[in-house]
Amino acid sequence: NTLSNMGAMARSVVLALIVMALAGCSGAKKGSRWSRGFNAAVDWKLFDQGIAEADEKGAVAMVLIHKSWCGACKGLAKMVERSNSFAELSEDFVMINVEDKEEPAGEMWHPDGAAYVPRIFFYDGASKQMLNITCTTCKGSPADHPYYYGHVNDVVSAMKRAAKLKKKIAQQATEL
Repeated sequence: NTLSNMGAMARSVVLALIVMALAGCSGAKKGSRWSRGFNAAVDWKLFDQGIAEADEKGAVAMVLIHKSWCGACKGLAKMVERSNSFAELSEDFVMINVEDKEEPAGEMWHPDGAAYVPRIFFYDGASKQMLNITCTTCKGSPADHPYYYGHVNDVVSAMKRAAKLKKKIAQQATEL
């Protein structure tokens, strides 16, 4: 009788764990579905969804383009995953995570004619244009790869510059 009670209890525990996992009580944070190793605390969007949201809100989107096979991308992902500053600043942007075949075509997403990764762009949904934020002075970033970011500190710095530029543009618009 004691053995059958223990078996029933074990089944109940397993069932409860399954129900919690299905209900979303597994501890997953917002955006983790599209984080792809780049900080699950961030509310990541897919490309089309993120651009539409930025356009609708007139917000700035940070567009991260990377490849699953890329060593530099994986290294950046590890740094971004551990960065509280990155996660905090991400709340001021529509965060778009583009991987592998999802990479958008067109000159807008290849302004220097190259397709190196990881690349990061800041898209202004209000003007439907890119903000001129590059990483030309970043440590280890080749001069001919201005959108290459190899370290999370450079990404955080760029996010701060993008937020500052967006505020300046908004102020100029209200002064007209």
